Amino acid sequence: MKNPVALLASVLCAGMIAPLTSFAQSSPPPATNEQTKKVSNSLEEVLVTARRRRESLQETPIAVTALSGAELKERGIVNIGELTKSVPSVEITESVSNLIYIRGIGQRAAFARVDPTVGVYLDNIFLPRADGHLMDTVDVENIQVLRGPQGTLFGKNTTGGAMVLTLEKPKAETEGYLFGSLGNYGRHQFRGAYNTPFTDNVFGRVAFNYLKDEGFFEDDSQDETNTSKGRLSLMGQLRWEISASALLDTLLYVGKIDERLPGSYCTSINGDDAVLVRGLYLAWPGDTDPSNPTAYEENCRSNSRERLGDLKSNMGPNNMMDRKLDTYLAAATLDWELRDDLSMKIVVGARNETKGPLISSDQDGGPQNFNESFTTDDGERESYSFELQLNGTLFDGAVTYTGGAFVMEETNTEIFTLINSLNGLDAQTVPFVLGGARPPQPSPGGTVPLVGILVDPRLDSDFGLRNFTQAYFFQGSWDMTEQLELTLGIRYTAERRQSDLEVRGTDRNAVGQRLLQTGRFTPDFAGGSGFYVFNGVWAQDPVGIAMSYFPDVDGDGIHDFPYAAEPFRTDEKDNTFKKTTPMASLSYQFPEESLPEHWHSFMIYGTWSSGFKSGFFEPKGVDGLQQVEPEEVENREIGFKLEAFNRSLRFNMAAYDMDFDNQQLIQVDADSNNNLVVIYQNAGQSAIRGIEMETQWMPSPGLMINFSASHNDYEFTEFNDNDLLQAALGQQVTVDRSDETFPVSPETTASFGIQYSLDTDVGIFTPRLDYSYKSDVYYGLDDGAHTVYKENKDNAGQSAYSVVDLRLSWQNREGDLTAAAFVKNALDERYDIGIAAVADSVATFFQTYGDPRRFGVEVRKHF
Repeated sequence: MKNPVALLASVLCAGMIAPLTSFAQSSPPPATNEQTKKVSNSLEEVLVTARRRRESLQETPIAVTALSGAELKERGIVNIGELTKSVPSVEITESVSNLIYIRGIGQRAAFARVDPTVGVYLDNIFLPRADGHLMDTVDVENIQVLRGPQGTLFGKNTTGGAMVLTLEKPKAETEGYLFGSLGNYGRHQFRGAYNTPFTDNVFGRVAFNYLKDEGFFEDDSQDETNTSKGRLSLMGQLRWEISASALLDTLLYVGKIDERLPGSYCTSINGDDAVLVRGLYLAWPGDTDPSNPTAYEENCRSNSRERLGDLKSNMGPNNMMDRKLDTYLAAATLDWELRDDLSMKIVVGARNETKGPLISSDQDGGPQNFNESFTTDDGERESYSFELQLNGTLFDGAVTYTGGAFVMEETNTEIFTLINSLNGLDAQTVPFVLGGARPPQPSPGGTVPLVGILVDPRLDSDFGLRNFTQAYFFQGSWDMTEQLELTLGIRYTAERRQSDLEVRGTDRNAVGQRLLQTGRFTPDFAGGSGFYVFNGVWAQDPVGIAMSYFPDVDGDGIHDFPYAAEPFRTDEKDNTFKKTTPMASLSYQFPEESLPEHWHSFMIYGTWSSGFKSGFFEPKGVDGLQQVEPEEVENREIGFKLEAFNRSLRFNMAAYDMDFDNQQLIQVDADSNNNLVVIYQNAGQSAIRGIEMETQWMPSPGLMINFSASHNDYEFTEFNDNDLLQAALGQQVTVDRSDETFPVSPETTASFGIQYSLDTDVGIFTPRLDYSYKSDVYYGLDDGAHTVYKENKDNAGQSAYSVVDLRLSWQNREGDLTAAAFVKNALDERYDIGIAAVADSVATFFQTYGDPRRFGVEVRKHF
């Protein structure tokens, strides 16, 4: 185990050998058989910690969804990603990058340098990188999804929201469970937990998860199936009730991921103006007529659904689709009641991750290595965090407050590689391209072929990052009357970013010398142009011949080009991004006697809040590090929460209006060496207005209905970008992109779930149906992709779609054995979950599917 985690592991060991004292904290008694099999006729109270204290969901003036471990089992949710089916305004997908969006605010790439927009917390520990966010829901007590900026209480200041996972805690009984599941596509999963007391005041709990899935996306170019799963995780927890006023919880987590990325296919979109196709009339390996270059498009089409059929791909050999991630996490939480009206919580954590080499973008979309991006070595990540919270009350409980500090240090390394091919130009077009002008179409068949380097065939960016976060926060709630509560909060955040970069690339002179030595090429067409005359005709495929002189000797799937002796660029940047984010909320809980008949509780609230996400430095090819500004969100929200009909109905609604400044968006740009780079840049200003609602209703004993819906209007009010073709020609021309659709986020989502528990002599049978709907989703990166999207949504996005899940579960009379049969995506709907459409540069839509129809059985035994 890595050293930083080993240090914190000693906390766990210390707890096991520490002097043991009695502790009188009571634990809830185990459920009796009658309690287990009873079919309730009212909704259970839901307790949340959205404001860092346990309180009823219906009394919390925040838009929050909470799902207990039991509800996760009832709905068959086994991964955080499946929350997208039932939580309003939440979009979660797992493709090349883990994407979590809330109310249109999210993060589209898992680069180490980019902070997540939605904070994910595991037992109070902030998980700083997106790769590890979509965890399997193993031994989870509950999951809470907080929508809207979380700029006051939570460890990291976030603009999108927060997702809080709370684990089952060790307790004073010997008990546990085993779970097994089998499904199609070779899926099998086993998990379990065991809880035991060591003494009267020291309890331990271990849990494990093993998941194997052969995947459903067959690749014709290799003996592999993509979209596979291979996950193993182990958790150990220790709870030490030190005294009647002090409690120590410790956690050790080890996670191993070894699987294949989701399989992908390619759709060729309008390429008449694409820089790397007909924009510059570039020839690629396989092109034999410069007036009609087709190799790039043909490469995409050779990996198209139309050509290969359903759930098949052709991505080429050695395509670096293996995802490997090793995670070690250790944490300790001390709860100490200093006096009746004041308690202290200390949370410390250490994390070490190693991320293996991985493709990050296959922009050409096909089996050839025309234009791709990889991380070509292990990425190392370490983080240490410390949080202090003081929770208390004042004025006989009229004021409840939380204050404290959060600090975190994190280091990341990442080697990012851009792969391109040699290119060809006709003698008619070279003067235009080298002169910074768009060339005319060459004559059919062309004249003199020239081959050389327009874009570096290989460019490595060795990136190092050190983050230092410190934050100080305070939030207090004042019960002005029995019904009226005022909450005020403020947070100061300082994020220091230190980045260093070394850029290495291709030795262009060495490439030219090798071409000349073959005798097939003659000297540079125009001194310094980097293009060499081919002694032949276009019909011979001159670019393909040139590429054959740089074979893949080491077998990594990448042509071997000579490296330049010295780095193209070294760069260092250091800046601290600071922000104070206040909030205010006013809520009113109506007296029960003033409510209409059958209403139990009704609360209205209004909130003004703000969020902040740090800026950072983005490597832009040979141009070095470019600063990306912090993004900021200001949210104005009103809502209400209602319980009625003897607590059988729960109905919550929120409406909001958000200003979103300097949105950090993935875009395509060109560096000064004409390398096309996919980088983060700021989008100026945006506005988001929306409404959400959630309903739980139990109209009769055993019958449960869930319904949720959201609608968001997204609008860019300021979004300027560079014209990519002009940038490749060395010109700066601004394009207004303010009319574009927000990426990744559907405007409308809805979900409906219904289940009925039937109590029989042989146990409780519960059939369940879940339906989820998402409106159109846009996946473009550039201005041209949005033009394509407006013409045909399926060429740069996903049209509206629905998914239906079915489930039948059974629980025995004793309540210790359950079994279920399930079908997910029962109608076998095909829908894209990314990845990206790029029209201005390469004219491809590189796509991957969500899961097809999945079915299986599962058994859970409690002991």
